[in-house]
Amino acid sequence: MKKHIKNEKSHHVGLILFLVILIGLLCVFGFNYRQFASKQLNPVQTSVVRKTSSSSEESPQIIGSFRDDKDGAAIVFNENGTGRYVYADKENPNTDDALTWRKQGNKYLITLKDKDVTSPLTGTLDDDKLIVSGTGDWNTEEFQRTDKNLNLDKFLNEMSKK
Repeated sequence: MKKHIKNEKSHHVGLILFLVILIGLLCVFGFNYRQFASKQLNPVQTSVVRKTSSSSEESPQIIGSFRDDKDGAAIVFNENGTGRYVYADKENPNTDDALTWRKQGNKYLITLKDKDVTSPLTGTLDDDKLIVSGTGDWNTEEFQRTDKNLNLDKFLNEMSKK
């Protein structure tokens, strides 16, 4: 009978020792999960990698405001491919058109939401100078980049007074 009780005690001690070691290993692996995962062939990403490069293909240079004080026109390009074009016309009502744009090679295709302009305009950017040309009655315009966000309503109002 004593042998049976002694055998049972040693069996319980062995089981308890096994469980303690198992729990210890699980804790070590749980606390070191990030280090362990980063050493694997297919690591788990634990942080967001952000690109800080500003190449012209990642972020088009055309985004921003441009103005042509000589012709009384201004244009704004937004990051989402939209924008707005205004022109203070001395003989006809002012032009105030929404637009869409996209980069194509080293040029920009600009489509005005205007029934009188039926084909896309072409924009060429050279540092801070934007040249916009088109077909038909469209005269080539030369815009200069502005350092700040241009308020097109205020610009149109000021140009209409000249």
